[in-house]
Amino acid sequence: MRNIKNIQLRKLLRDKRFTTTVRNWGTKSTTYNYRITNIKEEWGDEDPTCSRRDWYKTVINIVCTGFTTTYRTKKHRRNTHSLTDEQRIDRRYNPILQDCYKRGGEWSYNLNWNPREPRRAVRYALLNDDYDYGRNTRRASDLRDFLKHVGISGEIKIGTIKLEPTPDSVLVDHALTL
Repeated sequence: MRNIKNIQLRKLLRDKRFTTTVRNWGTKSTTYNYRITNIKEEWGDEDPTCSRRDWYKTVINIVCTGFTTTYRTKKHRRNTHSLTDEQRIDRRYNPILQDCYKRGGEWSYNLNWNPREPRRAVRYALLNDDYDYGRNTRRASDLRDFLKHVGISGEIKIGTIKLEPTPDSVLVDHALTL
């Protein structure tokens, strides 16, 4: 961030928190909470907000937490009409919230054996604007929209991703909104 000369803009970038929910297969969704720790050009020491070189990529470092929300579903019954994923959700039960970082979470196994894999999933979820798997459209354009308002456009690349456990207060707040 030392390359950005505007101190107020630098403070705004550090204080801004983003939340992106990505719909996975079926009734499972992953919510990423992240903040920007550094923005720089891929090459050189220029200010990324007023850079005139379009061929440079803007590299963004983030700190990310995540949790998955899984809904209990009704059983499949043979010889009846098939239900969509939304119709299969059993509303009698509360959804299951699980931190991705803690034991049994989405990232926990891979962090021990292949630490690149959860970071690859985070990059894929945050940088792809929209993509489809059958009927599920997923959008993660909060980061790009914010950076366009700040004046950073062009090709964006996520550099370092620090993964942290989700605080329990965030999980409780999310559970109360469901």
